[in-house]
Amino acid sequence: MSAPFKPNLSVKEGLDHLATRLDSIIAARLKSDLGDHPWTVVLEILDQKKGYANGYKYWTYDLQAQLRMLTERLGDLGFPFDDQHRTVSTLGNELRIVRKQMAHMHTFSTEEAFRSNDFSVRLLEHFGDEAGLDEARRVRHEALAALAAEEGVTELAASTRADSDSDADHDPGERTGEDRRSEEDGSELVSPGADVLQLDPSLIGDQRLAFDPWTVVRVGSVQTLDDLPKKAAKEMVRAVAVEIGTYEAPIHLNRLVQLTAQSFGLQRVRSSRHRKLAYHVQQSGLFVDDQRFLWPRELDPRTWTGFRPNDSTADRPFQHISPVEIANAARFIQSRHPSISTVDLESAVLQTFGRKRRTTQVASHLAKALRATGAPHRK
Repeated sequence: MSAPFKPNLSVKEGLDHLATRLDSIIAARLKSDLGDHPWTVVLEILDQKKGYANGYKYWTYDLQAQLRMLTERLGDLGFPFDDQHRTVSTLGNELRIVRKQMAHMHTFSTEEAFRSNDFSVRLLEHFGDEAGLDEARRVRHEALAALAAEEGVTELAASTRADSDSDADHDPGERTGEDRRSEEDGSELVSPGADVLQLDPSLIGDQRLAFDPWTVVRVGSVQTLDDLPKKAAKEMVRAVAVEIGTYEAPIHLNRLVQLTAQSFGLQRVRSSRHRKLAYHVQQSGLFVDDQRFLWPRELDPRTWTGFRPNDSTADRPFQHISPVEIANAARFIQSRHPSISTVDLESAVLQTFGRKRRTTQVASHLAKALRATGAPHRK
């Protein structure tokens, strides 16, 4: 008699196997760019550019590091593993959340184990890793067979239902807060000035890291949000919030709530659900400052001097940019142009974040940030 299927062991087995395959895939793709340097040097440079407080030593066999390489913009190298459909980024983000759940001791269901292993298989298929696919498919098939037996259906039916679940339970709800895209500058493209984009030369270029939005992936259904505050639902929601929050930090609470909700198929959030989700997001372990922006442990808002420029096509309303980040940009511009006037400083800061027109909200948020720099500002 075969041993009972254990979802958590299946997920671990699949992730461990994936980690043994990704090292060589990443190294081979970046060999011409990095020469004799290990690919982990890219993450060390990214951390420096992001202004992380403490340097971290990365290992080539660490899945967390590998998935960062697959999902984050690698400076001037861009997204070297992706195609036009962002296949690798999407699968990588799904696996980042699975890995985060595993680290948080989440109790996986049989269906979640199958989907996790399916992500790994699809990723290795994308890379054409024939040597690693046999084992990845074996682990996935064990999970699929267990899922079919659990549901009393064929393996094909179990696989089809698991796939369809990722597209189910869409609830339009009600939008709260700002729209995802500000239209305050109309169709005119506003791009940051060249001087704010330059940093010291490195293996991944001399450009400052621009704002890069998280690519939302479906990790569950609306039922998970309905089940709050049950333990499993709480763990799932908080793991998702931490992963997104760390990726986009500093990030406004309303934005993180919206992106977390979208991860469970909810495009718009009613006020009552927004309050419940906001509570759990704030309990996820990220630091919440007085302006309702969230920060991971790698960034200290008291000492961070970074900022992430973006043009007017970026999915980030100006009010969702931390006053700390705006103030840091203002200080940088002042350091380059000590005699700059107040009017020109304000214009340069707005341009740095893809803005030109000054709505009442934009002007108020800008003034709040500039007060932190000690720079004059218009009343």
